[in-house]
Amino acid sequence: MTEQSALQVRDLLPDGLQLEQTVQDALGSQRDVGAAKLAWGVIGSEASGALKSVLNIDLFEIVAQVWCAAKEFHEYTDRSKHPSTERSVVYLGEHAFTKDIYPTLAVTIGPYKCPPLRFTLELATTIRSIALVICDGRITSLGAGDGDISGQLKYGDVDLTKKQSRKVPFPGHFDFKAPGLAII
Repeated sequence: MTEQSALQVRDLLPDGLQLEQTVQDALGSQRDVGAAKLAWGVIGSEASGALKSVLNIDLFEIVAQVWCAAKEFHEYTDRSKHPSTERSVVYLGEHAFTKDIYPTLAVTIGPYKCPPLRFTLELATTIRSIALVICDGRITSLGAGDGDISGQLKYGDVDLTKKQSRKVPFPGHFDFKAPGLAII
């Protein structure tokens, strides 16, 4: 992308995300770790910061990756219908979709290398309107539009956050890093 949008995936998580109990429950059952007297608050705080760091991903790119997999766009990969020099502007009306992201944290506590902690961030998106520019089988930019995006963080079956929803105004023009996102 030429520049990051104003909204990162991590911004869907609440400030003050508390993972202490989750980390303690997940790692405390490990024989060597569970027997140690650890500062779980510090470990959980570090895990929260690391998780937000892992989710420092541009939200527009995640949304566009879903469009790249939509069968409706597959025709734009056919060079007989859409030559590589053609630039198509495709307008999308209201639609909704979900995407799960699986951030994983590797935790090492002193000499103990713990099993990775795999979280699920469930993203739900409703787009009211958007314009996409497609060239050479890739989404190269998006145009003005708006929508709502919500996220809920889970560890296994445990909800770690309430669903956080935001109205997201898409900018007048946003370029993805060349050559764009490939339609698959």
